[in-house]
Amino acid sequence: MKDIPKEEALSLLARPMFCEDPDDWEPVKLQAGTVILRAGLVDIDGLSAQLQAELMFRRSHKTGITMYKFTVFKRQPYGLERVYQLDVVQSKVRIKDTHSLPHEHIGTSREQGDASWATWGYDEVLAHFCARTNISFKPPPNHPEFFQLKGNK
Repeated sequence: MKDIPKEEALSLLARPMFCEDPDDWEPVKLQAGTVILRAGLVDIDGLSAQLQAELMFRRSHKTGITMYKFTVFKRQPYGLERVYQLDVVQSKVRIKDTHSLPHEHIGTSREQGDASWATWGYDEVLAHFCARTNISFKPPPNHPEFFQLKGNK
């Protein structure tokens, strides 16, 4: 995956962006227990920011591992470039692999997260992602394991 320079990432994330009426979470057919929500972002004037948010959630009841991978991509003619990514892996057993500990990517920079991130629920992960990326979801996406009938929004 190609990352943009950290300075460019910080510049892109400095301006307010919005995601209005995000689509529903979609299951990933090749990975049981994994769902993804993808949405384009607009600027304060309602124009395309040429950025895309991708929220990925995975829970394995077999292994007891829960994973959040919330990413912002910049759209380019040749594909997507990563601007920001929040990785939070939670496990019933202590994680020994330092790469799997909670962290975030800001452009080409990788920064270790606080140990408390490993205890966050969905709302805390989403709130941190929104604060770091300057994105407002209207309305905020429901927890991926929350089932709601279409007519009851």
